[in-house]
Amino acid sequence: MDASSPHFDIAVAGEINLDLVLDGIPYPMPLERELLASSFRVTLGSSAAILAHNLSALGMRVSFSSLAAGDDFSRLALTHLTD
Repeated sequence: MDASSPHFDIAVAGEINLDLVLDGIPYPMPLERELLASSFRVTLGSSAAILAHNLSALGMRVSFSSLAAGDDFSRLALTHLTD
């Protein structure tokens, strides 16, 4: 590797997606019933993407390879990844 080549501490390859986390669901959940959550949040999903994000937050130089569509959900996932 020459000095002009990019250098990474780790390379991660995997999927990127979003997780929808629901709050305020009763426990235990009754079967076959429609339930309403009191709130929800959207966060980064996929263990590969979360690993890449967390290693970067710890100061490592991370290369992350994945495929993403051009829709709003993909853009949101990429925004979460780079925060």
